Amino acid sequence: MLTVWTAAWALLHARSAGFSWHYFVLGAQMLASSSPISGGLHVYAAHPELQIGPLALLLAVPLTHLDPWHGRIAAVVLLTAGGPLLLAALARIRERSGRMSDPLLLVTGMLVLPVWTEVAAHFAHLDDALALAAIVAATGTIRRGSAVATGLLLAVATDSKPWAIGCAALLLALPAGRRARAAAVFVAGVALAWIPFVLGDPRTLNLGRFTIPNVAGSALNALGVHDPRTPSWDRAAQLLLGVAVAVIAVRRGRWAAVPLAVVCARLLLDPETYTYYTSGLLVATALVDLYVPARGFPMWTSAAALFYAIDDRLNQLLPAPALGAMRAGYCLVVLAVLALPGRQAAVTDAPVRGPGRHRRRRPREIRDVRLPAQRLPVDEPPRQVFNS
Repeated sequence: MLTVWTAAWALLHARSAGFSWHYFVLGAQMLASSSPISGGLHVYAAHPELQIGPLALLLAVPLTHLDPWHGRIAAVVLLTAGGPLLLAALARIRERSGRMSDPLLLVTGMLVLPVWTEVAAHFAHLDDALALAAIVAATGTIRRGSAVATGLLLAVATDSKPWAIGCAALLLALPAGRRARAAAVFVAGVALAWIPFVLGDPRTLNLGRFTIPNVAGSALNALGVHDPRTPSWDRAAQLLLGVAVAVIAVRRGRWAAVPLAVVCARLLLDPETYTYYTSGLLVATALVDLYVPARGFPMWTSAAALFYAIDDRLNQLLPAPALGAMRAGYCLVVLAVLALPGRQAAVTDAPVRGPGRHRRRRPREIRDVRLPAQRLPVDEPPRQVFNS
């Protein structure tokens, strides 16, 4: 049902499918080029508008060998298909803590997947999709306590889209003895992808100074920042705010909310209002809803879907300042709830007891088997029965 639901929403973007795919075509071609000015390691210095991680550009190279139309459609189909797979991965990770009802998965999917088609079908942003998939996978490795895999996946996310670096706060959710190893893997993975470009052309460092217009409907404008383009302090403020709230969330046992804190800080302080930003928001809220074992209704995801409906579907009816105020208000409330003390369900690894096909037993668990009492000979010692 969710696959059909995703395909139906993707078809609504048929006329505008792959709207931003030309950026990936340009970046991939320049990356594979031998031009001493704009090719290879000079790609970011020559094209600072490519706010795309090197890993995403590298993965886009095979699709550029197709003609422009087939390459764009192939990217749209692959990214759209990733939505249900991402939701299935979330459900699989949740099952490690206990049973999850099918209605919860169905409702969450029906809210998340239409917005997923914004980043996948409409914009075809391979970088954001890869970053979100790697972050979701990293939450699964955190539950298993795998330091190396967690550090590597968070590096993959950052190497795909730079904003994902704030999700490195997830490393704090690992046991204290494993954080250093995970951090070392993360730093090495990020350095391996980005340092060659910096050494090849130091102008790559100007990538973070690239600016975009500050639109009237942005939350940044609603907060009183009326600079015509991105303020010089804006990117650093996004990162610091997101990481600060994420660290507080981890300390209170709400580590699954780290991506939500990072995404909301981005929405709050970004000068643009692209709808693919909201795709990350819905994935992040689904993480929070599905990772709380006792949750039976996707509360966070429903609120985010309502935000999307007002921001995107009613943008022709509401004035831009009102949309900006709504955007700022939503993000501030979410960040405040995550940061301020209060009663809130935390993520737990304790299994949820209950019948159903989603319940799984731990492997190699030794369980006592109670047998009917039987009379033994007086000279025979009692026997212990184990079923391993």
